[in-house]
Order: sequence, then C-alpha cells, then structure tokens
Amino acid sequence: MKRNWMYLILIVLAGAVGAVLRGMSLLYGYEPDTGLPVARYMPASVLAVWTVVVIVLFAILGRMCFRSADGCQFEQVFSGMGKMASILCAVAAIGMIGFSGFSIAQMPDHLLEQTVNLNGSVIYPSLLIVAAVAVLWVLALCSGISLLMVAVAQFQGVAVNRWIGICFTIPMFWCCLDLIMMYHENSGNPITSEYSYALLLIIAVMTVFYSIGGFLFSPKGSTARFFASSGVMLYLACTHVGGTGIACLRSADSGFYSELGITDTMRLAVYGCAAVYLFAYLVHALRRVPDMGQPQTK
Repeated sequence: MKRNWMYLILIVLAGAVGAVLRGMSLLYGYEPDTGLPVARYMPASVLAVWTVVVIVLFAILGRMCFRSADGCQFEQVFSGMGKMASILCAVAAIGMIGFSGFSIAQMPDHLLEQTVNLNGSVIYPSLLIVAAVAVLWVLALCSGISLLMVAVAQFQGVAVNRWIGICFTIPMFWCCLDLIMMYHENSGNPITSEYSYALLLIIAVMTVFYSIGGFLFSPKGSTARFFASSGVMLYLACTHVGGTGIACLRSADSGFYSELGITDTMRLAVYGCAAVYLFAYLVHALRRVPDMGQPQTK
C-alpha cells in the first residue's frame, strides 16, 4: 500500500515541476516581437529533458510495480468506487459537458480561428474542416455524457457490463479526432514546443481510456499499462494545463481568451476535466491493487 501511494506522490511532484517549467517557458521562453524561442533558455531545455525522463520512468515503474496484477478483471480494479470518488467523477464529467456545450454554441468563433489571412487574402476553412470542428465538439459532449453515465452507475453500485466499455470507447474517438485537428491547426508551425505538450496530453488521455476500456473487451486487462499511462497522463495534464494556466495568469493581458483563443481555452478546460475524472479512477485503483492477490485469468 505504501508503495502505491508513493507512486501517486511521485506523479504529483513530477507534475508540479513540469507545470512550473512550462509556465516559465511560456512566459519568458519566446521573443515578444517575433514569437521565436529564446536561444538556450534553460527552463525550456530542462522541461524537454524532464518530460522524456518522466515518461520513461512511469513506463518502467508501471511495469515493475503493477505487472503482478495483469490479467485482473475490470471489477477487481475499478468496481466498488466510493461515493465521494463517484461524485468527483460526476462533477468532472459535468464540466466536460458544460465546456463542450459552450464550445458548440461558440462555433463561429472556432471557425474564425480556422480562417487564414495570407498576404491580404482571406482563406476560409473548407467544408470538411467546418464539419470536423463541429463533430469534434459533439464528440467531446458525448464523451462527457457517457462518462457521467458511468459515474452515476458507479455511485449506484450497478453491476459492470459491456456498455461501460462502450462509454469509455467514445472518449477515444474524441481524442483521435482532436489529435488530427491539433496537427491540422499546427502543421505549419515550426515551433513544436508551442503545441507538442498538448499533443502528448491528447495521446496520453486516449491511452488511459483505451486501457480502461480494454478490461471489458480483452481476455486479459493490462493493469500495468493503465497505471503507467495514468502516470504519464497526469504528469502531462499538470505540465500543460497547469503551466499554461500559470503563464496566462501572470501575463500582462488577463484572461485565457486573450492569450489562447477559444479553441485552446476550451481544449484546456475539457482535458483538465478528463484528467480529474481519470485521477479519481487512478486513486481508486491504487487502493484496490494490494487486495487483489494473484491475478485471475480466463
């Protein structure tokens, strides 16, 4: 049990360091006139190295510490969630629903950010991009609704069934589409540090949802993969969401909109809620692992 909580503390500490370094990089790591990275800016370089080390560390620790629990069923790892944890999941899911709904209502602003002014010639987004933006936020809304349904089922102690696996599959489709949209929005941006941490966060969130859903659609769920991907995901959530928040709050212009625009602001908010939701699942799973004994296989 002590080992498990040390794992959680390590995630929090790594995320706190990442958030500070990311905030400093966003505040002082770019030239105000050109927007180019400051040459040899130490916090940005340390953050890049730190991120690689943390991802490798949690990949190794997840495999070393929790491999013995591989093959356990969904009920053994995630069922029996307490009322407070279920309520926290429900609140996070409601946050996803609220931010996604607001985003859908602000669709013209999203499309305006997709419009490009090239040498005085305005290039409007194609019909495909308009449809993709709309589907993206509808999927985010559906993800929040599906996760809320799971939280309510956990609160009521409903028996686990395959529809819960489907509920965890919907956020995977949302993340997959957002990954494509993130690349589309930044494909012409040569400064990868501006969006790379958001890109990694999307991949990590998708992997955690895949790991949870895999318990219900695979003969053997990989508990080690769930813990490893959860550690990476929470680190990246603290680094990207927390670091961006620090930078926006300390910048001269107050407000996230003025710094990020509606798309990135809503993306931060929805992924922040998803991270809180998955954090509750991680904490619950950490409490369950010591009581599992030997993994059961079919």
